[in-house]
Amino acid sequence: MTHFAGTYLIPLFAIVPLEYGDYSGLDDLDTELIQSFIDANFPHGYVMDIRDADNPFFCSHPDIGGLATEVVEADFYHE
Repeated sequence: MTHFAGTYLIPLFAIVPLEYGDYSGLDDLDTELIQSFIDANFPHGYVMDIRDADNPFFCSHPDIGGLATEVVEADFYHE
């Protein structure tokens, strides 16, 4: 059974790696930031549900990376 873990502000560059595990095209720093987010919050796995993916917005404090960027809201669930 999955449980709601929270809603996070996810930078656009992190969507594909989080959803599909495809890190190709990302530099080492971006890869490390995403993996650190997963390790800290979901060490036993997760399911992600992106809210309104077609309407990203600017955010000064995303949950991955910390630098201002375009983000989407995503609900995360874990077992």
